[in-house]
Amino acid sequence: MIETQAQVIRTEGTYAWIRIRPHSPCGNCDPETGCKSVAITRMFGQAQDSYRVSNPIAAQNNDLVMVAIAEDALLKTALWAYGLPMLLLLLGAGIASYWFQHDELATLLGAGLGLFIGFLVLRHLPASNAAEPTIIAKVQTGQVVKTCELKRTH
Repeated sequence: MIETQAQVIRTEGTYAWIRIRPHSPCGNCDPETGCKSVAITRMFGQAQDSYRVSNPIAAQNNDLVMVAIAEDALLKTALWAYGLPMLLLLLGAGIASYWFQHDELATLLGAGLGLFIGFLVLRHLPASNAAEPTIIAKVQTGQVVKTCELKRTH
């Protein structure tokens, strides 16, 4: 499980909007796989100020919380997001190259069309709940007060 600390800025039913708390290295990094907190923070990226996450523990505004996502869900999401468009790009280029007897412009257009179709497919795929970041605990002065388990779906 990949975890990081965040602050709840507002709630919406069973969801909460959070702001990731920046932090320095803690010294508890796994030497083989690196810092899990940094990985989840990078997943959220820097483009947004706040993020909607599942809130099964009913965290309230201004609560400090731990947010987690299952490692396998993050890997599967990354494979779909990068793999499908790349596969369709190559497939489109190959089909166009074969169909138009190695015409470079047709191959380039086929690659572009394949990439475009890949992004369209990704936009219309239903989101998996397993890949949804979830609040798993409230934190007060560095102590975890209340926790819940993330349900894994296979």
